[in-house]
Amino acid sequence: MTKGVSSVMSVAQAQSNPVQLQVAPATLAATSVSLIWQRPKGLPQAQYRVTDEAGHELARRTVHQTHVTLTGLTPRSPYTFTVAVINGGSVVGTPATVTVTTRAAGPVIDVTQAPYLADATGRHMSTAKVQAAIDACPAGGTVLIPAGATVQTGALFLKSHLTFRIEGTLQASVNAADYRARAVYPGQVNADGLILNRYEGWEMFTYASVLNAGWLNTSDRLAAECTDLTICGHGTIDGGGMALGNAMRQLYADKKKFPEYVSDNQGGRRNRGRLIQLLQCHDVDIHDLTLQNPPAWTVHMVYCDTVTTHDVTILSHGIDNGDGWDPDSSRHMMIYGTTFDTGDDCITVKSGKNPEGNHLNLPTEHVRVFDVHMRGGHGMIVGSEMSGGVSDVVIRDSRIEHTTYGLELKANPDRGGYIRDVTMQDCRVDRFAAHSVPYNADGAPAPDLPVVEDITVADAVITGAEKQPVDLIGFTRDDRVSPIRRVRMTNVTLGVAMGGVKEIRMQHCTDVTLTNVRQASNGQLPAIKQTDVKQLTVQ
Repeated sequence: MTKGVSSVMSVAQAQSNPVQLQVAPATLAATSVSLIWQRPKGLPQAQYRVTDEAGHELARRTVHQTHVTLTGLTPRSPYTFTVAVINGGSVVGTPATVTVTTRAAGPVIDVTQAPYLADATGRHMSTAKVQAAIDACPAGGTVLIPAGATVQTGALFLKSHLTFRIEGTLQASVNAADYRARAVYPGQVNADGLILNRYEGWEMFTYASVLNAGWLNTSDRLAAECTDLTICGHGTIDGGGMALGNAMRQLYADKKKFPEYVSDNQGGRRNRGRLIQLLQCHDVDIHDLTLQNPPAWTVHMVYCDTVTTHDVTILSHGIDNGDGWDPDSSRHMMIYGTTFDTGDDCITVKSGKNPEGNHLNLPTEHVRVFDVHMRGGHGMIVGSEMSGGVSDVVIRDSRIEHTTYGLELKANPDRGGYIRDVTMQDCRVDRFAAHSVPYNADGAPAPDLPVVEDITVADAVITGAEKQPVDLIGFTRDDRVSPIRRVRMTNVTLGVAMGGVKEIRMQHCTDVTLTNVRQASNGQLPAIKQTDVKQLTVQ
């Protein structure tokens, strides 16, 4: 039984219905469900009132919070929920309703209780005990780390039709040897016990992660190797941080002996595990947790379909290459209600690196990001590993503040691939860039230059807090040019943090329209520094 709808809404659909209420994909459970809807246009001060079928108010949400998670429901029971738009104390339009039937409740296995008896103090390793509970849990059941318990483990391997609930703390071991493949691992494993994975756009053998689900099936990368999985709770997963990341590097730090693991001239950087690694997983719900101190990236989805992450806090500040949430050659990815403070990209959308990514040709598509707060790190990134293509990415109702790059669409000229149909709506962001970058260029060049096109930024504030607020630079190699194409900026205020903007920079761009783009300081359009720009419209 699938946990939810695998489709996501388009911007065009949102304009025809101010609510469009639905169950968030993969979130329907025995005692809870998460609902999402679209923000109505033209009502900046609106609120949302959520009620049950008897008319009892369950929640109030602000205009940016187009989601609610309802808990304490009864298993195997029908419910009807209504969301009304409230503006100035009155209901606007016809409220939307949705009816669901909750799933059956399964057994709950507390790993600290008999027969597993995992150490609840965190002083002793409990990998085997927790893994035994996971293996024994029947379909539809829950494996629980209870509130107040700290359980220390190495790599754990999850499975289909499972809820892994952490109300206490799952503490990762900092011993790299605890992250080799288990004996029954179905995927490819090398002589060192490393599993076949993907990192920075290439398939390679790496250490396992703290939590692992699915495996990389080179015979069919679209196959579902793990389905119907929930990782949740009000507790914390602590991923061992730099201590574990450095331990994983140690055996592979020789750059001449292990060139495949060299990144930014650092040996052993690419073989580290993640905090949560999903490989070819379908219908996954991650919610309510604090995810902190990963050994490298925090949540990484490779060749996945329908993963919803919500109401999570992701903390990786100070972690080398500590990305937050990375969909990679995956489809129907959704994240909302989440806070980031990261050591690298908060979110980065990927699809492989040249030449392998071009050959596999597995794009990332249909990504929805809304009501997220990025309060540190690099920001909301698409690329630079995008050789398989990226399309249909929507970011809305979010704050991207105190970040280095804000919204950045980037690729190396050798990458090939494409980024298209990216929309940012109703956001406050440090910067907007779509440009060529010179780094991460150790793969054989793709025959074609990258294509970046159909980009929209609307009803936004670009503060210019760290760097030039708007930077649009196309791609060149030898005498060839691939311009940034069809960029639309509408109702955008620039330079709030700077009191003014020196200029907008454009180079190698075609068909750019600026509509009501103004500086906060004087209401005027800033100067545009342009080179090889065709079809620029200002209105």
